[in-house]
This record gives sequence, C-alpha cells and structure tokens, in this order.
Amino acid sequence: MIELNNVTLLKGGRKLFENFSLKIRPGEHWVIQGDNGAGKTLLLQLIAGAIHPVSGEVHHHFIAAEDWDDYYHQRLQKIHLVPTHWLQAFLSGFDGLFYQQRYYSVEETNLPKVRDAFGEDLQKLRVLDFSESFNINNLLELEVTRLSNGQLKKVIIMRQLVKSVPKFLILDYPFDGLDAESRRDLSGFIDEIALKLGTQIIIVDHGPSLPNVINRRLVLNKFNIEKIGEIVPAPAPPSAPVQEQNTAKALAAEPVVEMKDLTIAYSGKKIISGLDWRINRGERWALTGRNGSGKTTLFSLIYADHPMAYSQKVFLFGRRRGSGESIWDIKKRINYFGPEQIHFLNSGHITSSGREYILLQAHKNPGRLQQLIDFFESQAYIDEPLRNLSSGQLQLVLLMNMFLDDKELLLLDEPFQFLDPHNHAKVTQYLNHYLERDITLVLITHDERDVARWTQLRKRLN
Repeated sequence: MIELNNVTLLKGGRKLFENFSLKIRPGEHWVIQGDNGAGKTLLLQLIAGAIHPVSGEVHHHFIAAEDWDDYYHQRLQKIHLVPTHWLQAFLSGFDGLFYQQRYYSVEETNLPKVRDAFGEDLQKLRVLDFSESFNINNLLELEVTRLSNGQLKKVIIMRQLVKSVPKFLILDYPFDGLDAESRRDLSGFIDEIALKLGTQIIIVDHGPSLPNVINRRLVLNKFNIEKIGEIVPAPAPPSAPVQEQNTAKALAAEPVVEMKDLTIAYSGKKIISGLDWRINRGERWALTGRNGSGKTTLFSLIYADHPMAYSQKVFLFGRRRGSGESIWDIKKRINYFGPEQIHFLNSGHITSSGREYILLQAHKNPGRLQQLIDFFESQAYIDEPLRNLSSGQLQLVLLMNMFLDDKELLLLDEPFQFLDPHNHAKVTQYLNHYLERDITLVLITHDERDVARWTQLRKRLN
C-alpha cells in the first residue's frame, strides 16, 4: 500500500496539495484525471517518492529499509515512474542528438541504437514473456532517433521492466500520440504487466478507453480531490472505418505541396513507396496512419528538414525542392507544430515565463498575444516559468507561440497531446475560426473525432 497522510507540497513559493491524503491499496489500479494544471503529474511524483512534501508523510508500506540509501535504492527498484516527456529523458544519456537526425542517412555516423539503450540488460529482454504485439526485437538495430512515437514508448517501458519488475508502474500520459491499434496494444500490455507480474498500475490519461485492469478513478481539481470512485471495465469502442476521402473536392486549383512517386527508404527498408499527393491552397487535410508509417517524415519533407526532398519530386509553393530557394525561404511561409518542440525545448528557456518565451521569438504581430492569452484562458499561468507548467499548459504556450503569426501553410503534428477536454475544445474552436482565412492546413492525428470536426480531405499511410 502507498499512503499519503496530510501532505503539503511547496513549489514556486506556493503551497499545493495542502493536507492531502490518499490510500492506494493492494489490487488497485488507478487512472488520475483532471484539468490541465490540476496537479496530476505532481501527484504521480509524490506517489513515486520522486519529490518530497514540506509537511505530512508518504508511506511505501512494501519497502522495509534500514537507512536512507537502502530506502532510495529499493524505491527505484519497486516504483517505476515513466514521465510525460519520456523522449527528452530517454535521450538525455546520449550527447549531441537533435530531432532532425531521424531523417538523415546514418551510414557515416555513430548514432545510438535501441540495443545500446538496454546496455548490459539486453539479455534480460529475451526472458520477458509478453504478447507478440509488444515484441521489440525488430527495433533493436534501429537508431533511437529513427523511432516513431509509439515505438519509443514501447522501448522505454521495456527498458524499465528489464531493470527490475516493479511493484508499481506509474505512467504519465502513456497513450498520447498513439494510433488506435497501438493504444489497444499498449492497453493490453499494461494488463499483462498487472496480471502476469503482479504490478500495480497508475496512469494519467484523458481518454475514454482505458486498460481493462484499471479499477479506480481519481479526478483532481486545483490540487484537491474532486471525485474518487470505482471503475467497471467496459470494452473499448470499435474503431471507426477508415476511408480515404474524395480528393476531387479541391477547394482551389493552386498547389501548395506536390509529391510525385515519392519513395523514402532507410538501410534498404522502404518507409514510403510510390506516394502521390497534391495539397491545394485553402484545403484542410488529415494525415493518418499507424505509428511508424511515415507521417512525421512527410511533414519533415514539407518543412525542409528532410534532405531526401532534394532527390525526390517534391514541390513547395510551385517550386521543386533544390531549385534555388533556401530552407529559410520555405520556413518563413510555414507554421509547424510537433512533439519535438516540447521534447527538445531549449534548456535555457525553462526559467523564462510563457509570455517571455513567446516574446523572445521573432514574431510579425506580437500585439496579438494578449488576445490569444484571453482566448485560451491562460492568464493564471502565462507568467509562470515554463518549468513550473503542466504538460497541457506548456502545450498551449507552444501553440499560442505558433498561432501568433499567420502563414500560408499550417502543419500540426498531434497538437492535442496532453490537453484536457476543455482545452482540446478551445484549440478546435480556434482552428475552426483560424481556418476561415485562406490558409492551407494539414493535421496529423489518431483521433477520428478530430478528423470529422475540421478536416475535409484525408491521406492515409499504410
């Protein structure tokens, strides 16, 4: 059992979780929910013992230690906390990595591979007996910068398990960025961990579909318990049928992006083969497909991050890549938002407030910032240091930074990650208003509801 007794946390000079108490009993598996900034991630850290209260106590009744060092090492073995920004933490052990490296040829570089992440624990990986859908043997020879979002999550969880089988596995937003099938796979794997290993699960997630083993729900509101209760397992809703929408319904004849017979391959393995795609001015596209199918790679070709654009038939704003325009000529016409902006956020910016961070960037229209702050109801945290923001609040700051400038093409790679339902709806509302202008939009998403809300055309990758 884990027990929090009258806990008070101090952060940024503020008292949080004042006199907060909670018991997590044997056999209980929890989901923690609540608005962005409600305290979900901080509560996970308190439960895991990763941060310490200024008053009150956190008891891990399954740890019997003689001294502090012994307690510390037992805690790391018996409680595994996988944070929201798992990619940043995962890559912190490798020097000099940058997110564009996933697109470059690696024959003459020495990038770390998945097997390197396991080190001496690699042999233990073969001992773990889990379903074939979560097998990562086929990923071991890939570079860590080449993995998709879903593949990285698999690797990180498996790396935690080979170190030691935990009493508690605590996962912060484990499902964000996963396609429906990968979410089902991960849910099934979490169920297997709980049933086969006797590990208790605690997750933060906003989604309606949870692992079957989850049987308790805690809803936070401003660092207090709003609701707590049991969950009766329910089958996951069936996936909506996937149909590529009729691309003949073009809104305009002027192409913004054209790809002809596009083929992308790494080490002889084709990721994308023979792709034809034309995006006309003013159209709204959803780019869908399984994790690892090449969606973010296509965005990198458009945003001039991928060097293979020069050897392929890729046309941007009517000109073929490599015909004389610079990368910056292209980027100044495109707004891009993706997960890398959180994972690779400059460490020098984390002490800046949200407002300061945005104003440090080169914007044509900084006067609109207050309008965005009002629209996204961010007055309470916009002047807080970035390091003090929740994942959802940081996501909104980065979105506001992008929305501050109108550009011809808007590329959104999983913009709704970490957002609670209210903020998800606010971003959707803003995009619907924003799209009334003559701006071309492409969205990467795994949520069919987002596709239905505000896109008109779909390109699906296999």
